Amino acid sequence: MPVQSAARTRAPDSGDSTSLYLIEDDPAILEFVREALLLRPGWRLLGVSRDLAHAREHALAAPANVFLVDLGLPDGRGEALLRTLAMHKPDAELLVFTVFGDESRLIEALEAGATGYVLKGCAPQELVLAVEQIRAGGAPISPLLARRLLKRFRADPSPAAQNASVSSADQMLLSQRETEVLQLLAQGYVNKEIALRLSIAPATVDSHVKNLYRKLSVHSRVQVIRVAQERGLL
Repeated sequence: MPVQSAARTRAPDSGDSTSLYLIEDDPAILEFVREALLLRPGWRLLGVSRDLAHAREHALAAPANVFLVDLGLPDGRGEALLRTLAMHKPDAELLVFTVFGDESRLIEALEAGATGYVLKGCAPQELVLAVEQIRAGGAPISPLLARRLLKRFRADPSPAAQNASVSSADQMLLSQRETEVLQLLAQGYVNKEIALRLSIAPATVDSHVKNLYRKLSVHSRVQVIRVAQERGLL
């Protein structure tokens, strides 16, 4: 099952420094992740937590830039950990890797701060691709879930989206450049592509994206687009 992304992606640089932390209680999944890492010798697995209690102590202290999070843990739901990681690790990517394929868990995970959602049962190459996409600014979601999510929003648009109107306060909330960055994010461009299109430095784009997160009180690209649509900013 291939992984689809909401954004265009390109292969990572040869100097890629991807470091991962796994929150998972199934030893077989740990071996699967290690197998996937053989495809990218430059990537590192910094640690593993098998429950929420261990993750709250050790994952938060790990200098990883990608966290692989299972939603079904022995001592609670992974969504709670996603919220904690999103708050304390705002620059890290949170990739859900789980068996739960229902829309409600997907939406809850995205609202909690997940920046990608991949179902177990994929091939090692597909997990690697998802990590590459998420590191490039994409939002990988397993195709089956992506289709379900699109059908849900087509059939049942939120009242906020139906009645969205731009207030004068919202119009003043974002600068012109932040609005341009937001529009390109919504079109699926990653940060490097946005920098090229706007003729600004990638670091400047990163700063604008962080400002969007702060001003809209969100923790992920999926959330920033959704909230902007609900508030009539897109």
